[in-house]
Order: sequence, then structure tokens, then C-alpha cells
Amino acid sequence: MQNQSPLSGKPAQSYDHDLPEHARELLDRATLIIASNRGPVEFHLASDGTFITKRGTGGVVTAMSAASRYTEAIWVACAMTEGDRLRAEMAREAGEAVITPPDGDFRLRFVLPDPDAYFGYYNRIANPLLWFLQHYLWDTPRAPDVDHLTWDAWHHGYVTVNRMFAEEILAAVSAAHREPLVMLQDYHLYLAPGFLRERRPEIVLQQFIHIPWPDQDYWRLVPRAMRQAICRSLLANDIVGFQTPQHARSFLNTVEANLDDVEIDRRQREIVSRGHTTRVRVYPISIDPAHVLEVAESEDAKRHEEHLRSFLNEYTIIRVDRAEPSKNVVRGFLAYDRLLEAHPELLGRVNFLAFLVPSRLEVAEYIDYLDDINAVVGRINAKYANVAEHQGINWQPVHLFIGDDYPRALAAMKHYDVLLVNAIFDGMNLVAKEGALLNQRNGVIVLSEGAGAYQELGRWALTVSPTDIEGTAQALYEGLTMPESERALRARQLRELVIEHDLRRWIADQLSDLAQLRAERHAR
Repeated sequence: MQNQSPLSGKPAQSYDHDLPEHARELLDRATLIIASNRGPVEFHLASDGTFITKRGTGGVVTAMSAASRYTEAIWVACAMTEGDRLRAEMAREAGEAVITPPDGDFRLRFVLPDPDAYFGYYNRIANPLLWFLQHYLWDTPRAPDVDHLTWDAWHHGYVTVNRMFAEEILAAVSAAHREPLVMLQDYHLYLAPGFLRERRPEIVLQQFIHIPWPDQDYWRLVPRAMRQAICRSLLANDIVGFQTPQHARSFLNTVEANLDDVEIDRRQREIVSRGHTTRVRVYPISIDPAHVLEVAESEDAKRHEEHLRSFLNEYTIIRVDRAEPSKNVVRGFLAYDRLLEAHPELLGRVNFLAFLVPSRLEVAEYIDYLDDINAVVGRINAKYANVAEHQGINWQPVHLFIGDDYPRALAAMKHYDVLLVNAIFDGMNLVAKEGALLNQRNGVIVLSEGAGAYQELGRWALTVSPTDIEGTAQALYEGLTMPESERALRARQLRELVIEHDLRRWIADQLSDLAQLRAERHAR
């Protein structure tokens, strides 16, 4: 999942043994500063005037919250709620730069952009422009249109908010009692490292990009000045991390195509720009198996599991996703429809359960796509209603569950015969890993080549091209009818991969590379 936080609440030091020695030594000497658009908690004002804290959502929060197990981090994030803004303003009036949430393993500094600047930064550049570009989602004859409003949002929104992030990070750096280590997150903050490097050339900067990095030719949909500014700023980092080797190679190609004054070592994956070396690395993100299993066995999940039993069938196909265009939900339903057409012997015997989380409903394309999902589900259920009635069976082929309910989704994943993950492009897709860990029926994963998880799990999944509806239908059939011995082998191999390559390893690999970088600097 990309919308849950695995904070444990245990003391950070109890996890020290999980890290390699050099990574532990790094954290002993450093102050970890994490920066992301969304923070690990949100503040909400209660009716009695007190503040209620709610764990933040989103894949970035999920991943980076786990770092607080190993050290007390300072987290720089945008104020997302009125409660966030009020809490930050109250702290500043009291002369407090840092907020410590109740029961938090971190300290928090809020960036407070005005609403117009944030709207331009988030709702015109970060999501409608960069997110769509990096997931290859543009219908290029019609979009994007980079007009004066886009440019205004770039200059007075994206640039402004990135500069504000840099200022808040620099304040945290100045207040740090130990060597600062800055870990920037994702596409919202592409310009922040450039601002930071200008002011503090000595600090260690690392940025992890959670979403895909498209081919250099596709970047030409963004005006040259924008893409050059993005490339130049990212090269201010000491390390830039990606989910897959393909994304890393695409970044190298994009830099080469847009900046003339760089030297690129593809074997070492290093770029020298204006005397500064940037290392390009690959860190496939993962899940925290212990936390996922804990939630899946919680009382809440067990209640959902009991309720969901009535929706299972002889065969059950499940998908868990955000209801947004890059997830390719509509084509998944069309493939299921084709499966039923091609194999009428499955009528009444196979159910499709889809657990979908509405996402970014302030963006028109997302609203339209949710409408498309509801329409195709309605057509499929209506199409087979007469068939079921004619055969005298009580059968609804598709069951749609809308809402952000993590325990329910995990409960469902225990019981799939096939898990469909057919994203057009995904940085990783953690659903595939959660399903592999939890499933109790030796279920088969049908996995898109466009998902980052394919690089790790593809050998033991059934591969599909995201646009191939016929091929996806055939893969669904193969998964449902696969011999039990082969299903068991695939399921076991997938589970072992997920357990070995877990979230701890993702964090440890990054910290190990940062420790090596620091050691090399101090040895000069």
C-alpha cells in the first residue's frame, strides 16, 4: 500500500541491531533531517481548543517514518491542515522552532506557504504536470498546455515553495548539534537541493525519487528551462536514488540530453557538474513485514475478514489500488470481462473484488477516472446479471469497495487466487509485496512490466503489458487454473523475496552509501 504509516511506537534504540555497523555509527554522529511535502502527522483542532494528532498518509511518509526507529529525526514538511498552520504559528510565537508531537519519534518543522503559492506548487506543477509526465500519462495531442498560468505557478508556486523548504531545512541545519544529514523526498522538492547547495556547500544531501523517471524524450514535453532547472538542482545532491536501474539510466540520459557541462560515468553511475560529483543509486523500496502482519492480524482486520468471506467464490481475483489513471484500473476490469467472455465455464464461479482509494479529487482527471471506473463496473455487472438469472444463480461478478481502509485491504489479500497489479507505470507498487507476504491460498500475482516491483518479483509472477487487455485476460485465466504445485512454488519464492528485501534493508542501503560518502570526505 502507498497510504499507510508503519510507525511502531517502540524506542528508536531498540532497532539499532537491524543496521550495519557503519550505518549505526553514521546516525550516532549525525542529525537526520527529512524533508517531504507531507509530514508524518497532521494536527486538527478539537472543539475544546486542544490539538488532535493524526498519523500522516502517503507512501513517502510510510517509508521515511521507519527511519525514526533508528534515530530521532527532524522532519520538515508543509502545513497541510488549518491545525498544522495554527500549531506552527503558536510555536513560533512562543519562540519554539521545533514541534514534538505526542508519542512521536521525531521532531517537526512546518513550512507555511500562502494558499496561492501552495496551489501553484502542488495543484499546477507537482501533480498535474510532473506526476503525469513521470507516469507517461499525457494525451500528448491535447495535453499538457504550458501556458502563462503554468509559468506563473512555476515561478510563484513551485520555485517559491521549494525555496521556503530550503530556508526551513537550513534553519534545522544551523540548529543541529551534530553533523546534519539531509534526506529529501520525491518530485515536490526538485529545486530544493540547488538552493541548499548555494548556501551550505558542505552539507550532505541525498534525494530519493519515489516515482518513475521517464525517458529523456518524454521530458521534452516540459519546457527546456524547467527541465534544465530540475536537472541542475538534482545534481546538487550528493546521491540521487531511484526505484529501479531503468529509472536511474533514464535520469543519466535526461541529464546528458539537457546539460552540456557535465561528465557522466555510466559504469559508476556518477555525474560531475561544475566540480561536484553526484552518485546515482538504486534503492527498491519495500514493506515492513512485521508491521504488515501485525495489522493483518489485528481485531479490525479480522472483523473485515469475516465480513469479506461472503464475497469470495470458488475463484477470487483481487486488486488494491488508488483510483487514479496510472493504476490502469479500467483496463483491469475490461480484461476480467474478456476472461468471462472467453471462458463461459467460469461464469458464476469467479468474483472480482476491487478495493480502491479515491485520490487527488481536486484534479479533474482523477474525478473523471473514478467516474470511468464506476461506469465500467456497472456495465460488467449489468451485462452478466441476465446470464446469472438465466442460470438460476445469485452472482455479481464485480464487487467494488471504495475508501481508505488499510486493515480491510490486508484482510482481503489473504484470500486471492489472483492478485491483479497492472499499473501503467509505478515507482514500485507495494501492494504486490503485501499480497505476496499475506496470501494464504498460494495466490498468483499478475504483474505489469510497468510496475517497479516487476524488477524484483517478475520472475515468479505472470507478466503482462499494461495496455494488453487480451494478454491480461489470458494471464488471469492462467493464474486461476495453474497447477497447485506451481502456484505453491511461486508463492513461496515471492514471500521469501519480500521478507529478505524489506523496508529495513531499503533504509540501511541508503544509510550505508551515505556513511561511505562521509568517510571518503573525511579521509581527504
